[in-house]
Amino acid sequence: MIAILSDIHSNLHALEAVLEDMPKVSAIYILGDTIGGASPFPCEVLDRLMGLSVPVSSVLGNWEWMMVTRRHDITQEIRNSGTKLAAGAWAMDALEEHHWNYLESLDMTIKANNMLLSHGRPDDVLGVVLSQEDADELVKSYSEKWLICGHTHRTRLFKVGSQRIVNAGSVGLSADCISGAACYALLDEAHISFRHVPYDVEAAVRAIEISEIYALAKDYADRIIEIMRTGRF
Repeated sequence: MIAILSDIHSNLHALEAVLEDMPKVSAIYILGDTIGGASPFPCEVLDRLMGLSVPVSSVLGNWEWMMVTRRHDITQEIRNSGTKLAAGAWAMDALEEHHWNYLESLDMTIKANNMLLSHGRPDDVLGVVLSQEDADELVKSYSEKWLICGHTHRTRLFKVGSQRIVNAGSVGLSADCISGAACYALLDEAHISFRHVPYDVEAAVRAIEISEIYALAKDYADRIIEIMRTGRF
């Protein structure tokens, strides 16, 4: 059995709840956007995952892609913009060199055990799979039994012949309309299950509200807090 985590978005409280809930697995796969968002724990989340005894593999999410490609292109104007880019700039300033080495090593996809894992779509980090039509289109280009993605923060399972197209939801900002829950997936050879794990959302909210991110990008942070509390975009 393997675990699939997506879109943690630096939410350490949600990640810890997932790791505590997780049964024994042979590997953990991360579908990107491990960092980014308004939670002030990008370093702690990366270090926690990098320090696990079980093998952990990750693909590049759109937040990691933005940070890696713009690492040397963040101006003071962006830092003072009051937008989610200001929150991203704060995280970029917080990362240490070993975090950057890890992020720069990530690829768009992982192929393993008849799986193809990506963040949005295998060919587009910002792509989405939200409907049966999306799934039908995706399988025209890929033959793996399991096509597994994230990005939308919504759990989905589609079937096209013998292929299964999965959206693993979100650990840190689930949009499955379940208040105060972190979502992840468990996959064995023939079956996938989604788990929604309660966590201390108010502790996670307090951590945001006392952080520098909240001072830098209050409106954006408030939107993130609303998602955490309601499970709705």
